[in-house]
Amino acid sequence: MKLFFAGLVATAAAVCAVPVPAQAASVASVQAAAVDPAKALKAQLVPGKGVKITESSSITLDFTANDESMQVQVNTRTVGTLAFGKGKVAAADLGVRMSSRPEGPKPPYRVIAEGRNAYVTNAGIAKALPSGRSWIQAKTSGNDNALLDLGVTSTDLQFMLKNSSEVATGEYQGTSTLAAFRHNKSAGEGNVEFHLYFDKSNLLTRAVVDTTAYPDDDSTAYDQMVFHTDTKYSGWGAKVKIAAPAAGKVISEKKLNAKTRKAVVKAGYPESGPL
Repeated sequence: MKLFFAGLVATAAAVCAVPVPAQAASVASVQAAAVDPAKALKAQLVPGKGVKITESSSITLDFTANDESMQVQVNTRTVGTLAFGKGKVAAADLGVRMSSRPEGPKPPYRVIAEGRNAYVTNAGIAKALPSGRSWIQAKTSGNDNALLDLGVTSTDLQFMLKNSSEVATGEYQGTSTLAAFRHNKSAGEGNVEFHLYFDKSNLLTRAVVDTTAYPDDDSTAYDQMVFHTDTKYSGWGAKVKIAAPAAGKVISEKKLNAKTRKAVVKAGYPESGPL
């Protein structure tokens, strides 16, 4: 997400810098206040402000086992708030609900992300932890926190803006090969469809990306893999403050013994961690 915002600002700035023919100057000057996405976003990406986010995503894997067609699907719904720092997303407070087919739904959980950390809780997790502790802390091994990168990345967005057309006011649609979209010729066979929506102030309200990937000729791991992401944004400019849980209520994931870890995973803590 933080990469996405930075990319949108950069892309918008580049678009706004293109010279306008003299005969169109008067029209451009009239519309400038409404169509300057760089200024619109820069006004939002400041400490103390934020945006609400709702994201529905799924991964569907089709494969063949013992000459029988099979399918596995994982669905995730994320609802919450992003808090901005200077020119970036600084923190997130999110509710996450996951389900898979054929296993079914898993207990939802709340996660607060800040810096390199993620703090996870729900009623079942809190009950399974040592007395006085109700949050589990996980820390990313690198500098990037994936929970602060929800939605479209800057590279993806720049590519989509260049490879789409306006199908309605504030609505853009385009397609691409998977290799071109990922800027990687070895990405494999596949295609990508994308749909972007902006409001009258040129602030993004929705981004829908559908990707279908096919295996290499010498691979039989799966028949096709489909990724779907639908991200909606609302409440731009709202006052937002997100803080990490009190230290006394937090226990590090690394300090969980085998019995407690098994209990919190059963209660909804992601088995591979939240990051």
